[in-house]
Amino acid sequence: MPPKPFNFPAKRTAAIFLLTTTAAAAFTANSDESSPLAADKIRAQIHGIARTARAVSTVASTVVDYEFSLRGLPKYSDQYRKTSSQVHLRSAERFLKLCESNKGFYVKAGQFIASQKVLPREYSSTLSSLQDQVAPLPFKVIEKVLKDNLGPDFSEKFLSIDERPIGAASIAQVHHAVLKSGQEVAIKVQYPWIEQQMHFDTRTMYFLSKVIAWLYPQYRFEWLPLTFAKSVSSELDFVQEARNSERAAKNFRNNKIVRIPNVFWELTTRQVLTMEFYAGHKIDDLDFLSEIGVDPEKFVILLSC
Repeated sequence: MPPKPFNFPAKRTAAIFLLTTTAAAAFTANSDESSPLAADKIRAQIHGIARTARAVSTVASTVVDYEFSLRGLPKYSDQYRKTSSQVHLRSAERFLKLCESNKGFYVKAGQFIASQKVLPREYSSTLSSLQDQVAPLPFKVIEKVLKDNLGPDFSEKFLSIDERPIGAASIAQVHHAVLKSGQEVAIKVQYPWIEQQMHFDTRTMYFLSKVIAWLYPQYRFEWLPLTFAKSVSSELDFVQEARNSERAAKNFRNNKIVRIPNVFWELTTRQVLTMEFYAGHKIDDLDFLSEIGVDPEKFVILLSC
């Protein structure tokens, strides 16, 4: 019979939450910010308190689970390997729940971990189910970002802007709009506090990776949050994304199948990306692929080449 999943005692979980909250609150209180971004930074830090507490509790439960479940088992025995796999799966499910609860960069971190081949397969297979979809923010919040980036009179540059987003993910949401020329565009707007949240969360992830490395020297994965932070930082720069899009368009300029939207640079900043709007379907829309006569299996094989 496999060992029962280890769950941290409620009193200890509460203590961890209290200690983490106190430390994070002190960190927030000591932040001496007088710039216009101060409110966003403080908001990100406050939101980070609960996320950090959940992360610490998850890691603590996982560490004790490994210690409790593997204690006394010969390291290279069949029972050790079997039990290790069970603990890996339980731990991966804990981290999946953590990512789903914390959302945002934790979802991206889970997806990033799932793509790595250095961790036990139980982690990659479990975390691969994460979807980068979130509830959209009210347009009032998005409007403030547009004013800050495109000017207080930004609305005069458009015939219309649909306040209902056509998509929302962990760092931005997209709105359909029509320029004065009649050109349809898609406006990708970054959430105002997302960069500060990213810094807060990646520091937490790095700290926890150091704790794990200290407890288990054979598991030194401090490079994971550092690599992840570097990857995500580039995603937050929409100017760089626009340049990459233009580079891709240049590379595929002679391809009659691939279409890459044009960038409207006068309406693009680090936090706002405006591009030509194309109506389309998701790449995993199997019904649509079948409808246009594309064999889904052959299509997947082609993409993997």
